[in-house]
Amino acid sequence: MLVLSPILPDVAREFGVSTAAAGQLRAVSGATGGLTAVLLAIAPRRPGARDLLSAGAALVAVGSALSAAAPAFVILAAAQAVLGVGIGLLVAVGIAAAGEWPAPARRPQVLAWAIAGMPAAWIAGMPVVGLVASLDWRAAWIAVPAFVALVALALVRLRPADAPSRRSGRSAGAWRRPDVARFTAAELLANAAWASVLTYSGALLLTSYALSPAVAALGLGLMAVAMLPGTFTARRHAARATPALLMSLTAAQGLAVVILGAVRPTAAITLAVLAFMAFVNGWRSMIASALGMDTVPEDKIAVMSMRAAANQFGYLLGAVAGGLALALGGFAGFGVALAGLFAAAAVIHGFHLVPRRAPLAHGAAA
Repeated sequence: MLVLSPILPDVAREFGVSTAAAGQLRAVSGATGGLTAVLLAIAPRRPGARDLLSAGAALVAVGSALSAAAPAFVILAAAQAVLGVGIGLLVAVGIAAAGEWPAPARRPQVLAWAIAGMPAAWIAGMPVVGLVASLDWRAAWIAVPAFVALVALALVRLRPADAPSRRSGRSAGAWRRPDVARFTAAELLANAAWASVLTYSGALLLTSYALSPAVAALGLGLMAVAMLPGTFTARRHAARATPALLMSLTAAQGLAVVILGAVRPTAAITLAVLAFMAFVNGWRSMIASALGMDTVPEDKIAVMSMRAAANQFGYLLGAVAGGLALALGGFAGFGVALAGLFAAAAVIHGFHLVPRRAPLAHGAAA
């Protein structure tokens, strides 16, 4: 998901397009990834989790290889679309498999490792991408995502196959249930706000302080590191995750982003706020995943697919909302706008705390 960022100027230069136009390649992969997750959620029949993860890893490898070999910009866009489908499968099914495959006592630990995979990939993968891309941007696609996807495919195939699923009864329309719809809407808003922070935090550091791009990149790397302890701190709460805790963590993100936009006396304080937000986001992701799977325990893949769609579409919404807020109100307006997204997400998650009224018995009104 992040390989395109450091090679964007080289891609634009080679194909004779603007950097903004080249940036739309991420929109292409985000859109296909989100649509894949939605289709996975609503499909009445699905292959087993092992086969879905295998397909996702294979598509990431193929999409990366095609990206490296693309002779024209339109071919590169098509390769990114293939890559997005693979990402959608891996993100949706990977978290659900972490909730289904382990024994109940080990689920929080395995789920934490699965969620920590994203920031860990950022921390370990981006320096390799930067090093290889300094030689050739095309080689970056082979060195990291293509290679690691093949390793992941080999590891997943070591597991026995899961039986295909055919949904019926309560799980057949899980994606249409009001509680699942509310959960997905809240996660879309929260993910959009966090994605916007990720998208524009580099610009915030570079324009607010006299930092070099290398120092800013190092600071953002340290920010990603903070997600890891946040994720593992949440392990002890995952088994008893509550909407109230998810609301509190989401509200904390909203308060922090207001501070980020309005109060930036030094680079160190700004980086500390970003690290705090990353820590909370790791904690929040763990709690949200656990709560989502508890919503429809008989069909974890459907709920996690909807959350994966919210994650992918959140990048699109976050880029638009953050960019518009930045253009109209500067970084102060940016902070307020993203705080609004976090606050709306917290309010929607709060509906799970409202007691449901039991239907009145005949004659009760009398």
